[in-house]
Amino acid sequence: MRHARAVPEWRAEELSESFFRTEHIEKSRPCVVKGAIRHWPAMQNWRDKDYLKSRAGHHDVYYYPHENFASLKRQEKGETVMRLSEALDKLFADDIEIGFSGSNRAVELLPDTADFAFLGKVQPAFFYPFIRYFIYRNAGTTWHYHPFDETLMCQVVGAKKIGLLSLDNPHHLAIRNIFFREEYYDDPALFAPFADAGLDWQAASLEEGDALYIPPLWWHGVVTTSRGFGLTAAVPWRSPPPVVAHGIRKMAAGHADIIGKAAAVNVPALIETARQLGLEKELAIAWQMAN
Repeated sequence: MRHARAVPEWRAEELSESFFRTEHIEKSRPCVVKGAIRHWPAMQNWRDKDYLKSRAGHHDVYYYPHENFASLKRQEKGETVMRLSEALDKLFADDIEIGFSGSNRAVELLPDTADFAFLGKVQPAFFYPFIRYFIYRNAGTTWHYHPFDETLMCQVVGAKKIGLLSLDNPHHLAIRNIFFREEYYDDPALFAPFADAGLDWQAASLEEGDALYIPPLWWHGVVTTSRGFGLTAAVPWRSPPPVVAHGIRKMAAGHADIIGKAAAVNVPALIETARQLGLEKELAIAWQMAN
C-alpha cells in the first residue's frame, strides 16, 4: 500500500450521471465522489448519540470489541448481542479503545438520507439490503470483496483510508488465501512475495461527506484516519447486465467466490437475471462451489 496509486476523485456537483455510469460503473473502476452526501440530514443528525438512540436504539445488534473481520474465527471473538442504544454508549465512550457494530434494521434512519446527484434510478441489489450502517470506534474492516452489486461507501462521521485491488490479477488465488485466512495479522511477511509482482494496488481517502464507489469483485480493506466514534453507510444497487455476466463467468470458472450467499436478500432476481443472460448453468455451478 505504500506504493498504491490514488483512485480518481470527482466533485459531486461536477460529476454527471452519464460519465459516472460509462466510465466507472460499466467499466468497474472505483472513484471517490467528494461531497456526495453533504446534503444528507444525517451529516448533522448522526453525530448525536441521543438522536440515534431515540430513533433506532431499540434494535438488537451484534457488538464486537475489535474491528470488522472477514473470518468467522476472528470475528466471533467477544461477540455480544445487545440493543443498539447500548452499543452506541460503548462506541461513544472515551474509555473504549476499539469497537464495532453494524445494522441494516434501523429503517428509522432512512429519512436522514437522500438521493445522489450523479446517480438516477437503479434496481435493487441482489445480495445486500438497501442500506447498511457501520458504527464503530477506531475500528477498520479487513480485506474482503462483494461478489455482486455496486456500492457507495458513504462517510458520515469520521475519516477513513481504503485500499483496493481488483480480482482481475494474475495472483488472485494466492492473494485470496492470504486475505481470507487473515494470517497477515500474525505474519506481515506473507505479503513480501508480491512486493514486485506488479499488482495494481489503489488507495482512497474519505472525509466526512464523501463517498467511495466500490465495484463488485474488488478487494477493499479499511483503516480509520480519525479517532473516536465513526459512522459509515453503505448503499448498494444492482450492476449492469455485462458486469453481472462477467462476475458469473469468473465464479463458474473458479476465479471468484460467492461470498455470503446464505445472507443474500434477492436470490430469485439473480437467478432470473442469469437466465436472461444465458448463464443460468454457470450461476448454478458457481453457487454449488461457494462455501
